[in-house]
Amino acid sequence: MEQIDSTVSAELGPGRVRGNEQGPCFSRQISMYLAKYVGGWSAVQIGKFYNGRHHTTVLHAIRKIEKLRAEDESIDALLEVLTATLSEEVGKCPTESTQIAWPAELIEAIADRVLGRLAELRREESVGSGHCTVSGTC
Repeated sequence: MEQIDSTVSAELGPGRVRGNEQGPCFSRQISMYLAKYVGGWSAVQIGKFYNGRHHTTVLHAIRKIEKLRAEDESIDALLEVLTATLSEEVGKCPTESTQIAWPAELIEAIADRVLGRLAELRREESVGSGHCTVSGTC
């Protein structure tokens, strides 16, 4: 799990921090998803690694990333890149999907696009839920 966390943190920022700010939260959710599907750890084990979070929090994160992955091809691409990177780092035999050498610029561009899209979605949710102030900021 440490390898997954450090790989994701290198691209999206640290996820093993307290609080629920958007950047760290998204990084943590991506790491939790990869810990489940790449590392094969249980939700309880993953939760303990991430500051003692409850296993239901981990399950929520995994479901959220699965949904985002199905809805947004940039998140799907980001996860493919991270999975390929992790597979190479732990010495697994590469498959056809992991034989591509992903340039750092591509990974950064995908990560920026994903974080931008998440910020848009959050703004849309704030506007739709009436959490805007009198001045119009949400």
